[in-house]
Amino acid sequence: MISQPALIPVFGHAWAQRLLQSAVLSGRASHAYLFAGPDQIGKTTLARAFAQALTCHSPRPAENGLGACGQCRSCRLAASGSHPDHRLIEPEGDQLKIEQMRDLIREATLSPIEGRYKIFIIRRFDFANIHAANALLKTLEEPSDSTRILLTSGQGALLPTITSRCQVLNLRTLPLPTLAAALHTGWQAPPEQAELLARLSGGRLGWAVQMLAQPANWQARHDRLHALLELTRQRPVERLTFAAGLAKSNNSEETLHDWLLWWRDVLLVQHACDHLIVNLDQRQQLHTLAAATLPGEVRRFIEALIAASQHLRQNVNTQLALEALLLKMPAAT
Repeated sequence: MISQPALIPVFGHAWAQRLLQSAVLSGRASHAYLFAGPDQIGKTTLARAFAQALTCHSPRPAENGLGACGQCRSCRLAASGSHPDHRLIEPEGDQLKIEQMRDLIREATLSPIEGRYKIFIIRRFDFANIHAANALLKTLEEPSDSTRILLTSGQGALLPTITSRCQVLNLRTLPLPTLAAALHTGWQAPPEQAELLARLSGGRLGWAVQMLAQPANWQARHDRLHALLELTRQRPVERLTFAAGLAKSNNSEETLHDWLLWWRDVLLVQHACDHLIVNLDQRQQLHTLAAATLPGEVRRFIEALIAASQHLRQNVNTQLALEALLLKMPAAT
């Protein structure tokens, strides 16, 4: 009896999968790759699947995937996260530190145990401090034949000396139909929930999977939207009280993000474009609020939301920024 292949599944990024599979099958993989793009779009998963294919004992062409056979011992170890030649390095707190890079450099001098390569996957290299980045630079400049380094990065700037020594793959968010299909087939999400999550995620599969796995996230979203609807009916003094509480919480950015999507949906409904809304499960409430507000004031509040979100990222006075914002929120008449 033939067992099922143990492959690390990758959803989307078809062009990158084809490029990486070609590198695997030709035996001409670069010594370092940088997977760059927005957060939670599958960069680390793609890097892990590439590592699996690079150390596969019997790589083969495939219409989908990166060329790993999924049957050999190496593939099964990689799929289980226990491959002795694969090392995942993540930020400690909010930084990648020089000590982590020094450990990598020492480990890179050792011979692989299972196959051709030792592979280091370094997540969020945009979190590396200058000392950590410079420590890795020498390894990138003088690569070992038996070492491959796979970096992932958000949209933060990296040192040109790092990027110039890597093959860079600039990845994008997933198309919403691709993401919805992935949630339905890979995580058994019902079709309606999969479509809702795809729209809410903005094409970020990792975000959608987290929402699916943690019911508390759904409740938090419900609470944020409920608070918004209450605020549209409240007096200025009550809005200021809410702003003070939100400023002391640790979820002001998530709240403004949810509100931005909500008011965008309201504006779309007002312009008869409700087939484009994100909050599919809130259609009735969106239509009610769209009828009770004016498009001009909704548009101005969306602009204020975007500005407030930028201010919060710049560490301005959070409470003042939120107070000013909430006093501009349209009132339901």
